[in-house]
Amino acid sequence: MDALIPLKRPDARPGDYREETAEYEVEPFDLYGRHHEVSGARAKVGITRVSEGLHIDLQVRATVRTTCDRTLEPVEIEVCFGESEVLSGPDDPELSIEDWTLDLPRYTRSAIPTEIPMQIFAPGTEPVRPGLEEERVDPRWRGLGDLFASGF
Repeated sequence: MDALIPLKRPDARPGDYREETAEYEVEPFDLYGRHHEVSGARAKVGITRVSEGLHIDLQVRATVRTTCDRTLEPVEIEVCFGESEVLSGPDDPELSIEDWTLDLPRYTRSAIPTEIPMQIFAPGTEPVRPGLEEERVDPRWRGLGDLFASGF
């Protein structure tokens, strides 16, 4: 299906509702020093005509292929995000809407980086945590412990 969704219909009256779905491609991108590839991007868009414009319910699901921070092995994560907005005019740059047309690949490309965690770990792996030896305070600093309200 086409990834450009026309939102406004001339024959729509307040209260009219319709739903559009689409599957589309999203360009790969680099973030947090890793390469990310998006596959299986699917969107569901609910459009309701209201007296002052349109109400949009947008939900996007996609699979992001990247690498594990611990093992550097390929890993896939599922992301789901969306918006619920009232549009009073034909353009909304934040939602990638221009002349009452929603550009799903452009919206997904701009919104998906906020859904990617800074650290990604493959199933069965965990982040490296400091051991007990690393958490000890150097004995030379212990005398300063009473100077701070939080202790040392």
